[in-house]
Amino acid sequence: MEKTIKDALLFEKTKNGLTQQMMIQILFFICVPVFSALVLLLFSATYFAANDPHHSVEVYGAFAVIMLLIIALSARMNYHFYNITRNKMLIPLQQLSMAARAIQHGNFNVIVDHYSDDELGQMCDTFRTMQTNLKSSIAERAHANTSRKILFSGIAHDLRTPLTAIMGYTEALQLGLGRTKEKQMQYLNSIASCADDLSRLIEELSLYNKLSTSRIICHPQPLPFSTVIRSFIAEDQDYLDSRKVHVTYDMDDSLIAMVDEKEFQRIIFNLLTNTIKYRDKDISEVRISLHVKGKYAEFMYTDDGPGVPKEKLPHIFEAFYRTDEARSKTSNGSGLGLAIVAEIITAHKGRYSAVNNNGLQLIFEIPLAEGSNTQ
Repeated sequence: MEKTIKDALLFEKTKNGLTQQMMIQILFFICVPVFSALVLLLFSATYFAANDPHHSVEVYGAFAVIMLLIIALSARMNYHFYNITRNKMLIPLQQLSMAARAIQHGNFNVIVDHYSDDELGQMCDTFRTMQTNLKSSIAERAHANTSRKILFSGIAHDLRTPLTAIMGYTEALQLGLGRTKEKQMQYLNSIASCADDLSRLIEELSLYNKLSTSRIICHPQPLPFSTVIRSFIAEDQDYLDSRKVHVTYDMDDSLIAMVDEKEFQRIIFNLLTNTIKYRDKDISEVRISLHVKGKYAEFMYTDDGPGVPKEKLPHIFEAFYRTDEARSKTSNGSGLGLAIVAEIITAHKGRYSAVNNNGLQLIFEIPLAEGSNTQ
């Protein structure tokens, strides 16, 4: 950002230099020839007047008329040249000056609308590019600062809650409030559960940090996409049965996509975990579909949970973002699950989105393997 503002100041200095140079050229190319012509005419009139004294009045009169014509012609040429230079140079330079000054005060919306194929037009094109890039970088920085505040707030909240519980149960034991073994065991189990929550949060923070800084690199390779999905679900079938989660499929088994099997199975695990944590009934129905969409494999995960308010859908892939209803339930998760999912999809050079469709529907697009059939 500082470099770009320096560029804006450089444009301002360039404009001032060009303006001064242009005025010098006007003086040189118009005023100097006119002055030379006047000197030559004066010399000629003096010469003829000296050789013919009887007609000196007529000679000087003719000289005066010619001088006035030259001055008038010079003024006309000067005005015409000024209009040309004003439209082609002065106005664009003034626009550049105003835009550069506006950037210094944080305004990036001043328009520079001069377009031409000469050097000045190229400078205006460069300035517009710089202006757009600077505006984008400021917006990205503001978004990054907001995300960082949300991240730190989420970390503080999710660390404070289990720590407060651990401290409370520990103090109760120290004060001898747990007088029976059953009560003491209850307190210890609660402390152990909170410690597990802290450990899981730290692990997810570490994973998210590595993914977001590209320290964990996905290694996608051509794989039968449906096999990756079915094999993971089959491994966890007993757990899903115990939690009353029923999964149905609508998949193109011939589809070959560029997938990192381990990382994509992490995605499926996070999605199933969210379905169980946020459901509002005892039994969950999950539908997984997989079909070709252009050059991508479109993976859709739909559950029959409560869904997410429409205005909050764009934020569910942000780190530590949880709906207001979920925020008070720290045991429901760290708020990093879908942020990790988004980072993994990005590492696959894919795309992600979410909609409400009788529950929350998550849509991921993963590039197909080279040579795969597309529609």
